[in-house]
Amino acid sequence: MRGIFISYRRDDSEGQAGRLFDDLSAHFGRNAIFMDVAGIKKGLDFRRIIDAHVASCGVLLVIIGKRWLSATDSKGKRRLDDANDFVRLETAAALSRDIPVVPVLVQDAVMPNVQDLPDTLKELAFRNGTELTHARWDSDVKLLIEDLRPYLEKPATAALASEPTCDESSVTTARRTPPNNDRRLLRPSLWAAGGVAVIAGGVSIFGYHLLQDRSTAQSHTLAAAQTPPTTVTQRRTDNQAATVAAKPSLKAPDEPDKLDPAAAQAEAAKAAAAKAAAARAAAEAAGARAASARAAAVRKDADEARRREELERSAQRAEEQRKRDEEDRRIAQEQAEKRRLAAEQAAAARMFADIAAAVIGSRR
Repeated sequence: MRGIFISYRRDDSEGQAGRLFDDLSAHFGRNAIFMDVAGIKKGLDFRRIIDAHVASCGVLLVIIGKRWLSATDSKGKRRLDDANDFVRLETAAALSRDIPVVPVLVQDAVMPNVQDLPDTLKELAFRNGTELTHARWDSDVKLLIEDLRPYLEKPATAALASEPTCDESSVTTARRTPPNNDRRLLRPSLWAAGGVAVIAGGVSIFGYHLLQDRSTAQSHTLAAAQTPPTTVTQRRTDNQAATVAAKPSLKAPDEPDKLDPAAAQAEAAKAAAAKAAAARAAAEAAGARAASARAAAVRKDADEARRREELERSAQRAEEQRKRDEEDRRIAQEQAEKRRLAAEQAAAARMFADIAAAVIGSRR
């Protein structure tokens, strides 16, 4: 059984990679899983060491988190642009050898676009991947294990590739052999059975029609000779069709069941476009919600400002009314005082006039 190589970045998805390593080791065995190309001796070319490890595996899993594409080094340079980056070397080695590469998306990450990848990794954008979520981790890993099994285990037809014949006594072999090979292998035995039937029919008909005309006997002989092989052939063909219909045959190891690259690329592009559209829709929805919240806040502030202005105007009008009332009271008091003074002056004048008139009258 060939192994599984897990490629990941420690500062991006170390936790998910370790958890996946434990789950896969529990199912396939720890010796079948490769992770962390460590312990490279001094003086050795680490590029060749990585290439050798990748070459020995049956499938490579690329753990892609949110920072897998944008991770940078201490100088601010993107790590994927570095030709000596370990993740880039591991993935490029598998792609160059046409080893199955499965992108494993974690942390709600999305598939990288072709234009965001270096030339040696652009093929990764068209590889069909899977997603591992925290809420459905166990079920997602089970599905991944089922998808990885064909890459690690040998097909059942490998032991049947060298078998020269196929007969009805081996139903299992007939089911595991492709239908075209069944017809090719069954043809010699069918012809042999037909030949025997022809000879037997010819002898019996010759004895029965010994006194008949030779031409008539020959025609009956040919008709009787053709019936048995047709019946046998039909019965064997029906058995073969029933066997094939009962269980689909497996392809030989040298003819793996592969998807059309163009169709796979189209499906991957559609999936990436759908995820990008969903991300844009989510961003637009979030933007709309934020804009609505900002508009509501602006309306609330405007309402508060209007209420404050109304209160201030009401207070100003009340103050102005109070001042007018005080002014009116002051004016009324002044007028009352003036009237009082005028009345006092008039009373004094009358009294003075009365006094003057009395004085004048007394003198007379």
